[in-house]
Amino acid sequence: MSFIGKKALVTGASKGLGYALSQRLAQLGCSVTLVARNDKLLKTNINSLPVIASHQRHSYIRCDLQELLNDENPDSNSRIHNELINCLSDVSILVNCAGITTHKLLPRISRDEIVYTVSLNLIAPIILSKLSYRPMMKVASKLKTSLDSGTFKKPIMLNISSILSMTDSTLPGTTVYAALKAGILGFTKSLAAELKGKIRVNALLPGLIVGTQMGSDAMIDDSELKSKTVSLDVVVDKAIEIISNDSINGQNVIIDGEKGK
Repeated sequence: MSFIGKKALVTGASKGLGYALSQRLAQLGCSVTLVARNDKLLKTNINSLPVIASHQRHSYIRCDLQELLNDENPDSNSRIHNELINCLSDVSILVNCAGITTHKLLPRISRDEIVYTVSLNLIAPIILSKLSYRPMMKVASKLKTSLDSGTFKKPIMLNISSILSMTDSTLPGTTVYAALKAGILGFTKSLAAELKGKIRVNALLPGLIVGTQMGSDAMIDDSELKSKTVSLDVVVDKAIEIISNDSINGQNVIIDGEKGK
């Protein structure tokens, strides 16, 4: 499998799943743009991404995605908007991975925490998908006529959701997070139908991922949920499978300890 000649934009790429997936994409020859808030981690991560092809170029955009929501006129001259637009001009893979959860019972969550969680987990992916829509349609027309038969032809938006969003699995303190990740699933299905296969849109629903900060913070006591934890490598493998397979579209793919064996 080779992604040489492809370009990806990955949010939440400073650590955890976003960074691990960026590493794998780079190993396959993809040029990767990392998007995250932490400038120090971004600079470290960009230098660690492998380069296996002559035209492979990696970059990063330091961005708190909350800034996209606060821009009253997104067609104006905001730095973040312009950097994203320039980067998205030839992107064939968009991974909406950035997210945050609060491990608090609902009465203890402040209004500001709710608003920020909604913004980052639901509104920001929708806005990024909107910004990607027309540029990826142009990429789709080019890929359709490409003579390269060794890789996928259709651009893809991959939204990272959670097993907590549509299964019987629940975790106290994650009610707002679960609701927003469920919203991502509805958005995924609807946008995939709207695009009619010209751009693929899928969602990946991992169980709590061992080895990430979010997985560690959960402090799972429930034995059933423990059985549905999943390793980072397994989630990355599944994400690459979805990205590389043109027949997967409009799907909400669950990956946990049972389905990831």
